[in-house]
Amino acid sequence: MARAVIIFGWIVLGLGVALVLLGLAGIAMNDGIWAAIQMLSPFNVMNFIATVITLAPGIALITWGQKLKEKQRRQGN
Repeated sequence: MARAVIIFGWIVLGLGVALVLLGLAGIAMNDGIWAAIQMLSPFNVMNFIATVITLAPGIALITWGQKLKEKQRRQGN
């Protein structure tokens, strides 16, 4: 069970990264590369929040899977 959760977490995280990169590519194609670079500015708080929300489910699943694996390992000993 833990392994399946971890694998699904990596898939969701990969899809989230692909979504973020696809969004940056779309911005670069429509508004230019400079606009895409400005989106990555550390002062662009809204973009940071949106990126964290996009990547959070994958990170949460991976963390949950690791905790399940640790719990299974402790119960086995």
